[in-house]
Amino acid sequence: MTNSLSALTTFLLRYQQIFRIAFFLYAGLVIWASIRPGGGPQPIEHFDKVMHFVFYGLFTIIAAGCSQYKKTFIQLAVFIACYGALMEVFQSFVPSRFMSLADIVANTSGVFIVALFVLKSRILIADE
Repeated sequence: MTNSLSALTTFLLRYQQIFRIAFFLYAGLVIWASIRPGGGPQPIEHFDKVMHFVFYGLFTIIAAGCSQYKKTFIQLAVFIACYGALMEVFQSFVPSRFMSLADIVANTSGVFIVALFVLKSRILIADE
């Protein structure tokens, strides 16, 4: 287990710049997906909550690759959770979209679960 974690840590350090670029590109994708008009019926009830959880969890995984420092990662995770809430507020101004507290909970849950996993697995090796 330790070898695989050190390999993962080495990978994250080697590709830190790519993760940082991906972070900003993903933030742009979230804006686009959040404020575009649309919506419609869902094939599975509440499936969008699962998607919110997954998309914000992935956003948090990308954030883990942006820095080797735990403090920076925690700050990015808090930023992502706030960003998700802000996107929900913006949706209230978009035709055919609406703000949902349940979506904010799903976004924040995805961030929290992934951040907890990253911090417990000791992928980030340094304190700032």
